[in-house]
Amino acid sequence: MALKQGQTAPLFVKEDIFGNKIDLREYKGSKLMISFYRFSSCPFCNLRVQRIVGQHGKFEENGLKMISFWQSPKESILEHVGKEKLPFPLIPDPEKRIYRQYEVERSWLGALKVMKDPGLMADALKGGIQPSKMDGDLNQLPADFLIGPDLIIHEAYYGKHIGDHIGFHAIEQFLGLSTS
Repeated sequence: MALKQGQTAPLFVKEDIFGNKIDLREYKGSKLMISFYRFSSCPFCNLRVQRIVGQHGKFEENGLKMISFWQSPKESILEHVGKEKLPFPLIPDPEKRIYRQYEVERSWLGALKVMKDPGLMADALKGGIQPSKMDGDLNQLPADFLIGPDLIIHEAYYGKHIGDHIGFHAIEQFLGLSTS
């Protein structure tokens, strides 16, 4: 059953790709976005990371911290999405323990639904993102969780297809940046 607004975020302690311990309890008092991605060479995931990095300064200025989970092993993340040091932790979870805690779904129908958004693949390819080693479930759907300073889920967004993440407008509203 999917997590919902008002629930306490499931706690975890995991190491990121650089060996830093990431303990959700240490984020108490901060606004947080936890994102779950597919595998590290996924073009849709890498496009999303590029877009997030482009907005990161604004989000960070307004108090948002971020954590990302990947179903790929550490070495693969370092080779692909982690080539450049990103401003938030990249956490490998190839056993998908945290994915299960957060009820992140898989769906072959969701994998096919991306075809309704051909611009997404074109954008990924234009950005030089080419899929390579697929070290994860091809039908893994993404998910994003906006979590308040009290570690209560403000919004749980489960992707409808393999390239679907929470919109920037929703993140801005969470941070009090948008009035509409």
